[in-house]
Amino acid sequence: MRPKYLFGDFELNPASRELLRKGVPIALRPRSLECLIYLIEHRDRAVGRDELIAAVWGRTDASDTVVAQTLLRARKALDDTGNQQVMIRTLPRFGYLWVAPVEEVSIPAGQAIVGAVARVAHALPFASTKYIEGDVVDASDGSSETPDLVPESDAVAHLAPVMHVEHAPADALASGQRRRRLRMGVCLLTALIAAVGAGFYFHSRHQPDIPMRGDDAVLVMPVTVSPMDSENAWVRLGAMDYMAARLRGSGVNVLPSELALRLGTAVAGDAPAVARNRLSALSHAHWIAVPELQRDGDRWLMRLRLFDHGREIQVQGRGDTALAAAAQASDVWLQQLGGQGEAPPPSPLAERLQRLDADIMMGRLQEARRLLRTVSPTDRNNPRMVLREAKLEFRATNIDEAAGLFQKALDEAPAVDMETRVGALQGLAGAERARGNLDAAELRYTQSLTLLQTLSRDHVNSRSTGLAYEGLGIIHAERGDIDAGVRDMGQARVWIQRSGDAVLLGAIGHNIGKAEVLRGDYPQALNEFERSIAIFERFRVDDYLANSLSEKAGVLLALARPTEAAATIHRAQAHLSRLEDDRVVVEVLMMAGRIQIAQGRLRDAADSLVRIRSHGVDDSDPPFLELLLRLALAQGELAQAGALARSGPASKDSSDGLMLAAVQAAARAGDLRSAKAWLASDRSVAEQDARFHAVALELAHALIARAEGDGIAALAHAQRAATQVGVSPDAQIQTGVVEALNLLDARQYDGASAVLGRLEKSAETDYRVAWAMLALYRALGDQRAAAAALGRVNGLRGDRPVAVEPAI
Repeated sequence: MRPKYLFGDFELNPASRELLRKGVPIALRPRSLECLIYLIEHRDRAVGRDELIAAVWGRTDASDTVVAQTLLRARKALDDTGNQQVMIRTLPRFGYLWVAPVEEVSIPAGQAIVGAVARVAHALPFASTKYIEGDVVDASDGSSETPDLVPESDAVAHLAPVMHVEHAPADALASGQRRRRLRMGVCLLTALIAAVGAGFYFHSRHQPDIPMRGDDAVLVMPVTVSPMDSENAWVRLGAMDYMAARLRGSGVNVLPSELALRLGTAVAGDAPAVARNRLSALSHAHWIAVPELQRDGDRWLMRLRLFDHGREIQVQGRGDTALAAAAQASDVWLQQLGGQGEAPPPSPLAERLQRLDADIMMGRLQEARRLLRTVSPTDRNNPRMVLREAKLEFRATNIDEAAGLFQKALDEAPAVDMETRVGALQGLAGAERARGNLDAAELRYTQSLTLLQTLSRDHVNSRSTGLAYEGLGIIHAERGDIDAGVRDMGQARVWIQRSGDAVLLGAIGHNIGKAEVLRGDYPQALNEFERSIAIFERFRVDDYLANSLSEKAGVLLALARPTEAAATIHRAQAHLSRLEDDRVVVEVLMMAGRIQIAQGRLRDAADSLVRIRSHGVDDSDPPFLELLLRLALAQGELAQAGALARSGPASKDSSDGLMLAAVQAAARAGDLRSAKAWLASDRSVAEQDARFHAVALELAHALIARAEGDGIAALAHAQRAATQVGVSPDAQIQTGVVEALNLLDARQYDGASAVLGRLEKSAETDYRVAWAMLALYRALGDQRAAAAALGRVNGLRGDRPVAVEPAI
């Protein structure tokens, strides 16, 4: 049973997951609470940063910023934010140490609350004191020889940064911002592809890929390890992966390891029975395997608990090493299932390889280097070991050194060792992508696919194949060939579907949605995002979910459906308190601010901007500067808008949306020099966005000419903008409103009526159209129509002053 901890005025109960101060509960995010629990439970020593990440995040991709923010929240809850650090002390270049005196208080077993799965490193929600069927089978060690099984290590950690991308403005014609969306959309899966490139996803001829079937699938959860210390930290994921591989190698349908980790998060906090039922429902697995490893003297004991729709059995295995015990328990269960179950424990080389995989997966790079130094020269030069060293260097961002090692592994691997050769080729592809050599990266991905396609259908690894196609899709997207990128991503989806990894399918669907936006197919993009949202919601992947909701809101805004966009971003905002990465929080707030400005909710928008600033975003940040400009224009604060525009073009990454906002602000403030400087700014544009960029340039020229009083030139530019095809409904509204206003300036009322007639269906939902129609009726002297139009304007204006011409 787990005790509770008393220190100062505080009480921390790990079982009930409560932090109290003088008996009053303190609200604290789950990761911050888990950091406190881990540091207190290991207060007898310093805890390294990598160890803390592995224990709390259950993955390896938490950045220094995320870890620091998580600890800062914990310190704030304890009023330990000053320089004294009386509770949590930071150890530079190492980690953290709990320094406050702590009193342990035992909790009666009946009062302990079991089942919090927020950190996979320790308790899983399967604890039960009542067995429906409690058979325990013990096993003795095996000794016969067999080829080593090297697990298909799944780098689940590298999926987290997949969704950390910038949100683009709803203005679909902003080509510069579209280019950012392309670049960031590429980054969406860059880390995932890097994981493949570094060899984290392995193919083994001993592990045929078996299509997932709901009636026989097995879900192997991470291992609960006792004692859990820095020496044994690798066992949690390493033994899980090894067991999955061993079972898979015997023909058992085992679901991907990273799916198990995601599911552990999805059922966090559920009661044990509820958690088991949800795991079965989410994974469609027939068996839920919950392994527990404990050191038994100088040996290891594994208790493998297996849940089968309300029935539980247990098997045990012992061995000199953790993996040997895991092998024994797995084989005993295989025998019960009618399989052979006679494979021996792993060889020392296989165990070292597995440990390296786990250490690298958890980010324990120093531990991995220490292990490599203990390896014999013969084993160190083994191509499989070289591959691990290559991915270690890749993970440490030593790209050139990693590339050389990947090449060495490829050159020296036997022709029959497809696992190493595919891993090396995909590693080289990742290295070339990191160097910016897209042609070389494409060649390596293609070569890896060629190798995989030489395998029989029963032995091809769907995960490696799918991720190779995804890598090719990203390369095509980087080159601007969105159609080819979507085709490859579609292929990736087909292959990943076979692996049963629903969360990865959602991530691929998200990427396809972003690509569809780039090529202007907004309905299809909406469909892709909705499918991804359903997956992420089901698995409670909050960061991914918030990201996809924000992207969907942006598409709805581009489709001129602001009410639906507002409802969607509201769903994303409901998850902000559970997001660990401030970048995702900022992205959601940015989109919320854009929607609020579009709806005239200017006070809400101002609040969103304050919140964005609180996350360290500077006013010169291009997307944030665009929001500041648009808010000032909507408020009619022309002097403020002009001052913001005078800051000048921020960088080549400045979007056309920002350029248009700045040109409007400067022109309305009478600062034509600044307006022209923005128009002439050097903004890189992807070829596939040339039509949108052309629209933006024509609109900017029209705005400047109108401010100069050159009505003929202004109207000509506006009409050229309106003739462009393939733009979003929101962009059509923008071009139409600018054309109509210039026609009204020229007193060409019939022309203005014709233009606004095409936009009339948007007059009930879009303030810009409603305002332009009011201006038309007033110019025509039609008081009845003007009164009706004024009613629509007042219903849509929100906090906007009617006397101020709306920004496009």
